[in-house]
Amino acid sequence: MKRAGIAIVGILALIVLLVRTVDWEFARPTMNAPLPKWHPEYGYRFANLPPTVDRNSDSLFIIASFSGGGARASALSYGVLKELAKTPIVWEGYRKRLIDEVTMINALSGGSFTAAYYALYHDRIFRDFESRFLRKDWESELRARILRSPSNWIRLWSPYFGRAHIFAELLDEALFDGATFNDLASSDQRPIVILHASDMATVSRFEFNQRQFDLICSDLSQLHLSVATASSSALPMVLSPISLKNYAGQCGFDPPRYLLEDNRNPNGRTRRNELRSYLDSEARPYIHLLDGGLADNIGMRGVLELSALVDDIESSLELLGAKKIKKLVYLMVSAETMPDLNHYKLDEIPSLTRALNALIDIPINRYSDDTFKLMRQAVSEWRIQLRNRVRTEGGVFTPDVEIYFINASLSELEDPDEQARLMRIPTNLALSGSEVDHLISAASKLLRNDKEYQRLLRDLETEAGKGIIH
Repeated sequence: MKRAGIAIVGILALIVLLVRTVDWEFARPTMNAPLPKWHPEYGYRFANLPPTVDRNSDSLFIIASFSGGGARASALSYGVLKELAKTPIVWEGYRKRLIDEVTMINALSGGSFTAAYYALYHDRIFRDFESRFLRKDWESELRARILRSPSNWIRLWSPYFGRAHIFAELLDEALFDGATFNDLASSDQRPIVILHASDMATVSRFEFNQRQFDLICSDLSQLHLSVATASSSALPMVLSPISLKNYAGQCGFDPPRYLLEDNRNPNGRTRRNELRSYLDSEARPYIHLLDGGLADNIGMRGVLELSALVDDIESSLELLGAKKIKKLVYLMVSAETMPDLNHYKLDEIPSLTRALNALIDIPINRYSDDTFKLMRQAVSEWRIQLRNRVRTEGGVFTPDVEIYFINASLSELEDPDEQARLMRIPTNLALSGSEVDHLISAASKLLRNDKEYQRLLRDLETEAGKGIIH
């Protein structure tokens, strides 16, 4: 036994020595490319996806958010898209579907897969997303890719390479077909999708859009969608962080005024300081990213923070380049979880795994609840502001603008048994066929039963009766 113990210690010491002495540069992935020269109109940004009256107009401006929650969130958000695609409307005289007017999707973690796939392939999502993603066991696929590949065993010893990088490679081959953000930018089709991860240093949102990448002088167009979605879903203890290089100061970036000037809004100051930190590449040479749910599991924090950063909702939409919005719609799709109290009935100390999961779940759930309340409060305040403002024909909003806040969250399900069953689906990337079916069905019910959704459809029908249909 002594000899066996000495041999094991010797082997471990040899492994440690090899890890320390090997030049691991061959295993260092280059995730993001530098931006040679900054231009305010270059890249994947909202202004480069112009409106079209017959497909996606500014006048009906739908901002959706797809929450985290593993494949459960992927299926719920897919079900919402499917219901929107089945909903015919007439807007500005053109027959279309409600999904055609989805302008922007903020997404993270599980919701990021659905959002990115829809932005890349549009209606194709309804033909093959279920077979390519929802009804596949991605966790088993990832384990097999690691265990069956000796080259991956070696790469995983590298301090620059982790499980999230292997997951990104898997997504690139099996889901996104090598697509980059340039494929989204060159399509000239809305919606714009803003994926986000969590910055480990500041515990803040890191957005995958060119406006954020301008700060680090990096070219988002060359980044693979698989890297962004893997970063956004890199849950601690399951996947490793993904690191980006900060090239700030090398592209001639001219920071906008809202980053340089302080305002009195404390939320705006906080976000401003987070963004300013990227401008110093010596202090922050690398950005390490984890699951987006750690900073905002709902996906609506960006709406609130941008409004605070530039002082009000009108200025935030003006920054994007929107014009003459008549109906502003916020659609929140949330696949939140419910704690299973049966796990805590015994007087035994909870296991290490359960305790570690609680360290993640508790702050995410509490923070998500706060975000929902802040969003509802903000919408109420924006309604008052727009009602009391000086009404003009030009600008971001029309004189008769309306705001809608649609909540397609599992917490809104009317059947308590159905709600509990769906909320207790584990936050992983493997669903059963029946779970996929139930989540898609639940998404349709959540939309149809929402009072604000019903009000929107009634108002759209009233508007349709006023004009000529093309």
